[in-house]
Amino acid sequence: MADTDEWSAPFHDIDTVTAVPYGDLHTVSPFVATPEHAIHTILQHLQLTTQDFLVDLGCGHGTINVIAAKKYSVQGLGVDIEPGLVEIAKENAIKEDVENLVDFRVEDVLQTDLSEASVVVSFLVPRHLKQIASKLKDFLTRGGRLACYHYPLQGVEPSKVIKLKEQFNKSIFFYNQS
Repeated sequence: MADTDEWSAPFHDIDTVTAVPYGDLHTVSPFVATPEHAIHTILQHLQLTTQDFLVDLGCGHGTINVIAAKKYSVQGLGVDIEPGLVEIAKENAIKEDVENLVDFRVEDVLQTDLSEASVVVSFLVPRHLKQIASKLKDFLTRGGRLACYHYPLQGVEPSKVIKLKEQFNKSIFFYNQS
């Protein structure tokens, strides 16, 4: 490298809100929006009813909760550790006129109470899923339904796996007590 060349770290110019690469390298799950077609597939296969309460762990912009509220009249909670994302989620709920059905709060998913939930959705990285695995297993034992986008819950056999044709190597893993 010549004296005039300046070295830059890989990915130095990437927006740090969406860290690259992601996966088991992060202690917290980076914000990577779930594609809308995947959201519709998730919500359809969860067979939501107005009696459900959906918790989105790592809700980002709140899109999953907002679509569930708008399309299925499902109440819910979205939690994210990033305050800026939670503000966007709240704004999206107001914009779509579903703020009476969904709530968003700044919270670490390790602290999230799932006792009200009948449905949980996650796009957490494997390391984070491992940290909350016992909580999710308890949730499933109580009859809850879980959908994990891209990363499976280790140690639990999914009841259904849907491979998305539009996304190379992306799947949705569904879990329930059955």
